[in-house]
Formats: sequence, structure tokens, C-alpha cells
Amino acid sequence: MTTSPLAASARLPLRAPPYEPETERSLYNQAFAGLSPQNLRLALAHQPQLARAFQELGHVILFKCKLPEREREIAIIRTGALARSEYEWGMHVSIYAERCGLTQMQIADLTQGDADSDRWTPRERLIVRMVDELHRHSTVADTTWTELSEHWPNDQIVELILSAGFYRMAALFLNTAAVPLETGSARFPPGLAQAGVPGAAGE
Repeated sequence: MTTSPLAASARLPLRAPPYEPETERSLYNQAFAGLSPQNLRLALAHQPQLARAFQELGHVILFKCKLPEREREIAIIRTGALARSEYEWGMHVSIYAERCGLTQMQIADLTQGDADSDRWTPRERLIVRMVDELHRHSTVADTTWTELSEHWPNDQIVELILSAGFYRMAALFLNTAAVPLETGSARFPPGLAQAGVPGAAGE
């Protein structure tokens, strides 16, 4: 059971107790040691069936796939930055960047730059190109597909695409529901703002 006040959201409130037993189990699972996406879980808990399905797919992507963790996180951090989802970007930078060996300069590249420098391997540059094309076009170029097929087996290509796609979906929910940032999570650098609709009231 939650014992501290819930963080405030400007839109969708975090769901307060009481919770159904299955919802409570999913809210307080031990998949993450330390920093965990508790505010996201509490926002999703308004729809328990979708919350469980969401967490199950996320668990497979993060803990059950064959794709190297560093390559997966390059795709996810780039996706979070392009979607301007401070929650998503900050959580993955905080939890995974250091243990994946991503330097501050590489994080800056993924956040507000590109991967054209010699800080990146050809495979890593290709991941960034794939994510950028998915963001702009909702597909990739034939040449990008050919290169993906040269570097990864089919099962890991599926994992790459769904890692970017799942976290794009997550970013849409996080941004739209205004899920509060977690205490201790990294914040966007100066010059990068949370997503907003240009010209909308309050933007």
C-alpha cells in the first residue's frame, strides 16, 4: 500500500488506493531496484487490464530480449528525446545510461544532436537513423532496412523496432496524461522542453 502523498498531475491524477489485489501486485513489483516508474504505474492503474498488458510488454522488452542492452537503450533514449518526453528520457538516462557505458557526450548526441561522430559504431549510428526515420515517417527507408538486416538477425530487428515503437507509445501517454516526474530522475538539459502543442492555451 502507498504510504506517502501521491505526486500531483496537471491532468490525469495518479490513482489513489484502495487497489484490487492484482493491481496492487503490479504496482509494487520488484522489477526495478531503486528508481522505478511508480508514477507511470499509478497513472496506468486507472485501466488495470491495459496497465497489466503494458507492463508485461515492457518487461519483455527490458528483461527478456536478446538485443544488447546498450543498443536497446540507444533506441529508447533517442525515442524519448524526439518525443520530448522528459519522464521517459530521464528514467532511461538515470537507470541505464551509465551501466550501458553511454558517456555524457553520447547522451547529448542522442538528446539534441546526431550520431555522426566517431563516438559511435556503425551499428549504433544505424540505430539512431532507424529511430529518426520511424519518428519522421512511421517507417524506414529500404536502404535502412537492408542495413538492419546485415547487422542483426530477424528476431533482434523485431526487438529494435518494437523497443522504439513501445516507448513512442509510452511517451504519448506520459506526455498527454502529464505523468509527474519521478524524484531522482534526470531532467532535460537547457534548450529541450517537454512536448506541447504550439499556440495552444497555456503553452
